[in-house]
Amino acid sequence: MTITFRRALLALAVLPIAACSSPAETAAPAPTVTATVTETVTAPAPQPTETVAEPTESAAPTQTPQVSADVDKEDPISARTPKIKSAKFQYDEGHDFTQMSPSADGVLRGRIVSVEGDEARYVPVRYAGGDFVGPEGGMTYAAPIAPDVVFLSAVGCKGNDQTINSAALGTEKCPRERLLELAAQGEPTSLITVKSGQIVKVVEIYY
Repeated sequence: MTITFRRALLALAVLPIAACSSPAETAAPAPTVTATVTETVTAPAPQPTETVAEPTESAAPTQTPQVSADVDKEDPISARTPKIKSAKFQYDEGHDFTQMSPSADGVLRGRIVSVEGDEARYVPVRYAGGDFVGPEGGMTYAAPIAPDVVFLSAVGCKGNDQTINSAALGTEKCPRERLLELAAQGEPTSLITVKSGQIVKVVEIYY
């Protein structure tokens, strides 16, 4: 009985020693896993936008020169003498009738309608119904009467004669003062020659 007890005591003594002599196991650290996540961002497709036109300021309407439909483009103002009894007005290409300015250089079949100082207002004329008629409006020229203007009257300088050639054009040379006097009365119907923006010759038409 004594031996068994001692063996038991010995076994109990050895057990703690064995437990103490065994080195403690150290847990291995868990491996670290690094995950790299790449996120691709896709830009959203552009959405159609409604374009709103900004109001623009309308330009003021330009003035259109008033040119009669009774203009003969085959009969432009030029250095040649025009047909006396033409049914249409002569053509003055590119002239701006919104401005008071001289007709193109050359001979115009026309009528002086007024005069202010040395400047005459005149219009083209055409032959209709046995008379020379001017435009209904808008085709008015203005030009100074040259100091040395040549005025050939069809009725004489006093207006009581007939001084014409075979074409019914005036032949009597009268002073500038007589022309200014007639111009102030809205006369005469004539072949009006303009040179460098001045009226240099007026030949009265007899009718």
